[in-house]
This record gives sequence, C-alpha cells and structure tokens, in this order.
Amino acid sequence: MNTETTPRGTMILGLGNPILGDDGIGCSVADFIGDRLATGSGVTVLSTSVSLIRLVDEISGHHRLIIIDSITTGQAEPGELMEIEFRKRNTLPISAHHYSIEQLQDIGDALGLSMPEYVKIYGIEIIRPEVYEDCLSPALEGLLPEFAEEIINREFLSNCMAEGYNTTPRGECAV
Repeated sequence: MNTETTPRGTMILGLGNPILGDDGIGCSVADFIGDRLATGSGVTVLSTSVSLIRLVDEISGHHRLIIIDSITTGQAEPGELMEIEFRKRNTLPISAHHYSIEQLQDIGDALGLSMPEYVKIYGIEIIRPEVYEDCLSPALEGLLPEFAEEIINREFLSNCMAEGYNTTPRGECAV
C-alpha cells in the first residue's frame, strides 16, 4: 500500500482495452503524452485495462489525476475530445466488480490514503468496437499528436502561464 504523505505530482492514467481497437485510445494518448513530457517533470504515466479498484494504491499519493479514456455517447463525432466533469460525492458501488472514479476516491479516503485533490477526465468519442484488433483505426491513430498536445496545453502549459512561467517546446515550465 502506498503510504507516502508528500504528493507525487501528476498521474496521467490511460484507460482502455488495446485489443478492442479504438477502445485502447486512452492508453495510446497517455503513452504519447509520456513520451512528450520531459523526464523529471513530476508526471507519472500509467496505461492499463485493469479494473479501477486495482488502481487505488497507484493513484494515491498524487496531487493531480488526469484520466484519458474512450467513450461512446453517440452524441459526438468519433475522434472528438471532451472534458468530463468530475464531481466527488459519496456513492455506493453498483456492483462489487465495477467502481467509478468517485468510488475510488471514497475508498482511498476511507483507507486513510492521500487521494488526488484535482481530477480531470478526458473522453475521446469512438464507435463501439465490434471486432478484436490490436491497433487503433487510422483516423484515431492520426489524431494521437493532436489529442496529446491539447491535453498538455490544457493541463500543463496553461498552468505554467497562469503562474507566470514561460514554457519550453517540450512542455516544461521554465523559470
């Protein structure tokens, strides 16, 4: 169990199942962002397809959590990047097998873990995958750099500029 009391910075959590084609877009974007950010930037990148309950220990100890996942709303064009509002509230699990991000926060709090103060969720609209394939569709593969840059700009560069820092081409805050 993670018992650190000093926040570890930002965790970027890419979710999805890479063997279901575009469902793996969250993992691919997180990995792309990890490759873009400088070593020592205080950012941890984790791409996974495991149940969220298994991630409580990984998430704890981070000050910020940025989640990237595929979504199928049917109300947006495939490839549209959306911010999904996170509202912390006490919730009961619908099932012992499926937990929401809100429930993970509650579980971590109940265990006395230091859970992220800031949570941002990004969803990328996909067409529901109907076949097994271990790669993204060409359309989404081509949008990886755009998704990564947009999230880096929103989450890192805008924060640097708001705090009066300049930024480097690799997405670092420069004093």
